[in-house]
Amino acid sequence: MTGTGALARGVSAAIGQAVTLFPGPLAEPVRRHALHVVADTVGVSLGGGRTPEMTRLREAQLPGVAAPGATVLAPGAPPTTAEEAAFLNATAGSFLELDEGMRPTGHPGMHIVPAALAAAEVAHRSGAELLTAVVAGYEVAARLLTAFRLTPPTHPHGHLAGVGAAVAVALLLEEDPQAVAAIAATTPNVPVWNACYEGATARNTAMGLAAQNALRAVRLHRAGFRGSPESVGALFGQVTGKAVAADALTAELDPASPAILRNYFKRHSACALTHGAIDAVLSLPAVPVDEISAVEVRTVTNNLKLDRQAAPNDLSARFSLPYAVAATLLTRASEVSTFDYRPPVAELARRVRVTVDPELERQWPRHSPTRVVVHAGERLEASVSDPRGHHHDPLTADELRAKFLALADAPGPQLWDRLIGLDREPDVARVLEPLRDA
Repeated sequence: MTGTGALARGVSAAIGQAVTLFPGPLAEPVRRHALHVVADTVGVSLGGGRTPEMTRLREAQLPGVAAPGATVLAPGAPPTTAEEAAFLNATAGSFLELDEGMRPTGHPGMHIVPAALAAAEVAHRSGAELLTAVVAGYEVAARLLTAFRLTPPTHPHGHLAGVGAAVAVALLLEEDPQAVAAIAATTPNVPVWNACYEGATARNTAMGLAAQNALRAVRLHRAGFRGSPESVGALFGQVTGKAVAADALTAELDPASPAILRNYFKRHSACALTHGAIDAVLSLPAVPVDEISAVEVRTVTNNLKLDRQAAPNDLSARFSLPYAVAATLLTRASEVSTFDYRPPVAELARRVRVTVDPELERQWPRHSPTRVVVHAGERLEASVSDPRGHHHDPLTADELRAKFLALADAPGPQLWDRLIGLDREPDVARVLEPLRDA
């Protein structure tokens, strides 16, 4: 199944299977996990929303925005349209590199949750409906991200997961998910890794544009626009990638084991491809920096995208594997500020060498293994099969709550409780009241 017509039928089949999850009920483990995905995504967006860029972006709102009714994830921010809220909230969620994801490879949650949340809020849908729509959208996104392998330098934001967002939004707004998804697939945003390397913060809008596009696709559908079912196969099977696992599109869905259960949550404020190495360093004893003569990072081919030295800015630093290792060696910590750019870290990063280990390569993508060797008079070595937070080594509910509270700040405890009880709320508009009252 490699022709665009056959791939279009596969995408249609994926959507058809996913929408059977809506309106639920969800199996208990799926329900609990999906609640954590929604809450974690909201927390990451709140944290990113405090950056100077996002603060100024909210203040630079163009005049004439009609029908405000959707919550912007920033304490005290005025409501806006569903499309604008989805854009702002997903864009904010890209800033700190703490959004959840899946292998291989993408970040469905930050594409889907802000769009679905805005749609559910303005339509006054129940929390249970929001949750099942998110799981359905995630299923579509995961199948697409598995079926296609992107050709570098294409980056996985702004497109395939946005089709899943469109499915979730269509379900909540009672429109045809096939038609809406086809429109979203016809109008994607396709960024490249180079922007991350340079530190071009405009790339943070890619997920925002995809979330916004999911809602706009409903408006276009209602206006009589049509999408191309072959767009996904043509763009991601021929132009920017190739179909490598097309059977993932048509695989039978087990409602007790949807794709959302196989995600990962992030602990470190850096690209996920650095997390195995960060965990390995944190497991080593502290070493005086002046004694370190060299550092080896042995990893998989996929992670070579980050085998580069950072440009002097915070975004670029978060997309440098040598920088992430050096920052962790220097600070022995993993806070948001750990991975901000600092010249002493950049100097140590020049002693870090990254290579592919064939033994580790064989484990990818089922696992995300990394081995770090530090030469500091003696040889110190540590390996991880998967970063902490991967579904093979999941974070606990308490760890996810602690991450949320650190990011959400003042309204955190009350908002966490509302989000974890989301599926018991008859109107999603009430869930975010702690933010509007802040």
